[in-house]
Amino acid sequence: MGKSFSELVIAGPFELVKGFLIGFRCGAGEEFGYFFHHKSGIRRDTLSETLKGIFAIEYHVHLCLEDSVLERFQQAVEKAGSQIGLKIVNAKPIKAARFDFSFTINNRKAAQNVRKLLDHPAEGVSLEDYRPLEEEHAEHEKVVGGYAPLHPYSFKGSGTAHGGFGPVMELFLAVHRIPESELVLTGEIALEF
Repeated sequence: MGKSFSELVIAGPFELVKGFLIGFRCGAGEEFGYFFHHKSGIRRDTLSETLKGIFAIEYHVHLCLEDSVLERFQQAVEKAGSQIGLKIVNAKPIKAARFDFSFTINNRKAAQNVRKLLDHPAEGVSLEDYRPLEEEHAEHEKVVGGYAPLHPYSFKGSGTAHGGFGPVMELFLAVHRIPESELVLTGEIALEF
């Protein structure tokens, strides 16, 4: 099934939370996964939280942290929090995550790379309402007048990736790392608690 994650809401400036987390990670001597909402494309729960973040009215940093270090990290923040001004406001386990995607690709090689990624998602990820459509139009190969030609090939699709937070996040990042990433539109990741 993969690693489990929880969402923490930490009161404090982003730079301080990030520095504390990196210091904790180095001191722990082990690698673990973490994702900050505004850096990783994860949707905030409410509009008010988003607006507060934009206008810096309140310092609340949303962080998804691997459960294997959750308790130790919470204890570290609690122990040092009064000295450095950090406080954990909320912590809740993430049950699942999802994001929407869509694409229209007119290049066979690019389509092949996107297809390879989406045809075999990681274990624990399902692609809901995903029905890709590949079309050939030999009659579109000619240029008509001064207009741009119609494409002789197209690969289209849309759907929702849903599953455990870790595998969904891996797919989301993989989509954004491929050379064809600009051809695939993705929505923000929505968390389910």
